[in-house]
Amino acid sequence: MRNLRRLLTLLFVAIAVVASAIEPSNIVVNLNGKEYYKHRVESGQTLYALAKAYGVTELQIIDSNVGLTASSLRADDYILIPRTKSKTYGSERKVSLDADRQEGESKLSKKFLIHEVKAGDTLYSIARKYKISLQILEADNPEIELDKLAIGDQIKVRRTDRGYATTAEIEKELKDRNIATNAVVEEVVNQGVETKWQEHKVTIGETIYSLSRAYGVSEEELMKLNNLQTTADLKAGMVIRIKPLQEPQAVEVIETVVDIVAEEETPQETRRKERERGRQEGDAKDESDEGLIDVGMSADSLHPVDIFEGEAQSDIVPIEVEFPPLSMHHTLKVALMLPFHINNKVNPYFVDFYNGMLLAMEDLKSEGYDIELSVFDTYSSIDRIIDLVSYEEGVLDAQLIIGPVYEDELRHVVGMAEQNEIPVVSPLADNESIKSPVLFQMHAEPECKYDRFTSLFDASKEIVTIYANASDKDFMAEIEGLVESPTRTNLNFVFDRGAFFYNRRGDGSNGEEVDITEFMRTPTHKTFIIASANETDVDRILTTLASTRLAIVARSINFGDYVVVGNRKWKQSNNIDKQSFFRNNIIFFSPYFASRSNEVVRLFDGRYVKAYNALPSMYSYRGYDAAMIFCRKMFTGIDGTIFEEYFTPLSTTYRFEFKDGIYQNCHWTGEQYNSNFTITAK
Repeated sequence: MRNLRRLLTLLFVAIAVVASAIEPSNIVVNLNGKEYYKHRVESGQTLYALAKAYGVTELQIIDSNVGLTASSLRADDYILIPRTKSKTYGSERKVSLDADRQEGESKLSKKFLIHEVKAGDTLYSIARKYKISLQILEADNPEIELDKLAIGDQIKVRRTDRGYATTAEIEKELKDRNIATNAVVEEVVNQGVETKWQEHKVTIGETIYSLSRAYGVSEEELMKLNNLQTTADLKAGMVIRIKPLQEPQAVEVIETVVDIVAEEETPQETRRKERERGRQEGDAKDESDEGLIDVGMSADSLHPVDIFEGEAQSDIVPIEVEFPPLSMHHTLKVALMLPFHINNKVNPYFVDFYNGMLLAMEDLKSEGYDIELSVFDTYSSIDRIIDLVSYEEGVLDAQLIIGPVYEDELRHVVGMAEQNEIPVVSPLADNESIKSPVLFQMHAEPECKYDRFTSLFDASKEIVTIYANASDKDFMAEIEGLVESPTRTNLNFVFDRGAFFYNRRGDGSNGEEVDITEFMRTPTHKTFIIASANETDVDRILTTLASTRLAIVARSINFGDYVVVGNRKWKQSNNIDKQSFFRNNIIFFSPYFASRSNEVVRLFDGRYVKAYNALPSMYSYRGYDAAMIFCRKMFTGIDGTIFEEYFTPLSTTYRFEFKDGIYQNCHWTGEQYNSNFTITAK
C-alpha cells in the first residue's frame, strides 16, 4: 500500500511537471462569439495536462473539438481550448456584477434607441418621426402610459422596426385605438401643411451609398433625414425620406426634437471622424479632382433604375473611401463569416477555407503582424447575418470582414461596412447586383475571362467552329464577341463520317464535304471552338482531331499547329476522355488554378496534411489567399496602388480593378494541356 501511494504521488508530480511545462498558445480565435486558444499538441502532452495548464476541464476541451478523445490526441495536432475568464472572490464579485450590468445596458442600447420626451411630443409624433408602428412602441414600453407622456420619459424605439410604417398606416392605427384627442387631431391636421417629402420604399440590394448616388444627395443627409445611426439600419421594405417636394407653407408648426442616447463610439467611427477632420483641414483631395463622384448631381442625371436593374455602369469610378495603413504595433481585428453548417450538416468546404486561413494566420504572425480573428457560423441564414451585423461586437468592431459567401447574404453586411469604412472581402461569389466601394470580389470576374488571351482569336489565327446537333449557347455567347479573325470557318460534325466534316451553311445545314486531314495540313495556325453541348459528340470530335493530328505528324508533314478553346464543363464530364485534352493542346480558362507540382503549393500541402490529416482543397487555398492578401494590405494601406499590384500568395494570381461599382479580381489563368502530358499555367 505504501508503494502504491508513492507511485501515485510520483505520477501526480509528473503530471504537474508536464502541465507546468506546457506553454499556453498566444494564438486566439473567436468562434461564434466564444474565444479559444489554438494549441499545437507536443509529444508527451495529455488531455489532463492540457486542461491543468489552461485552467479548464478535460470535458470542455473534448466538447470544443469534434471527435477528440483522450486516446485520439496526437502530437502535432491542432486543437481548440476554451479561453476562460479569471476567477474572482470576495470584493471582486462586485466588479463582476457591475460588468454584468454594463453588459446588459450595452445590449439594451444595441437593440433600442432611447427617445427622451420633450415638450410637444406625443405618441403620434414619435411614431411618425421614427416611422414605427404604435403597437410596437406600446409593446416595448409597457411601464409608460404612452397617451399621457411626461417630459423626460424614456421611450424605447426598437431599431429593427424603425422605418417600416408609413404616415397613413400610423394614422389608421391612431384612429383604431380611438384616442384621437383634440391635441392629436390638431397635430394630424398640421401634418398636411408641413414639408412634403419625396419618399422611397427600399428594395433588396439598395444601400445608403447606392440611394445617395441615385437621388443626388449625400449619405449623411439621407441618414439624418431618416434618423439612421448606421447604414446597417437601412432595411428592405422601409419607407424613407429623400428630399422635400416643395417648400414648407408659411404656418407655425411645432417641430419635434429627437434626442438619442449616444452609444459608445466604435473604432471605425473614430477613424471616420478623424478622416472627416482631415478632409476639412485640406488633407484630403478636393472633390473636384478627377476620379471622385459628384454627390450633388440631380436625380434626373442618374435615375435609380440605372443602378438597381444591374446594368453595367461603364463610367463608375471609386468614391473617396480610404483604408489607411495600420501601425505594425496595432492589432488587426478580422471577422470571418462562413456557413459552416447548412441544413444542420457540417459543410466541409468552408471548414477547409477556415483551415487555410489558420495557416495564413501563422505565417502572418511570423512576419510580425498581430491579428485577432473572430469566426462566425452564418448557417446560411439571412436572419443570423442581420443579427451579427446589428449586435455582434466581433463584427461591429472588425476592421476587415471576410465573407459571407453568397451575394444575397453579402448585401446585409455591405451597408454596415460602408458606414464604418470597413473593407469586405467576397471570397467565392460572383456578385452581379451589389455595388459598393468597400467590396472586394476575389472570384475572377467572368467579363474579364479572355482579356489576356485575345491572341487566340486575332487575325493571325484561323478560327474554326465545329457544330453538332445541339450547341452550348452560354459558351458560344462568350466566344462570339471575341473573334477578330477575318478567316473563320464553320463546320458541321456528323457521326460515322470518320475524318470528313461538312461546311456549315448560314441556315445550319450541311454544305460540301471537307476532308479534315487535308484541312489541317494547311500552314495557318488554327483555334478550334467546339460548340456542341452533347458530351458524347465533344468526345468524338476531340478524338477525330487528335487522330488526324497524330497521322499527320507520323508522316512528317509540316502543318500549322492548333489549340482547342476548352469549355470548363468538359472537366466535370465522365463521358469525355481526359487524355484527349493533352492530345489536342486544349486550353481551359480558370478563375482558380493550383498545381500540386508547384513548389509553393507542395510545401503548403505538406503543412496542411500535417496540421489536419487531410489534403487541402481549392477552398483551403482560397482561404489562405484571402488572409495573406488582405490582412497584409491592411498594414500597408489599400489605395489606388492596388490596381498596379499582382498578388500570388500560392499559385493563383489576383489583380483588382474597379468595375461595375465594386473592386473585382480580373485575372484569369489559362491551363494549357500539352502533348507531353504536362499542364502549363499561363
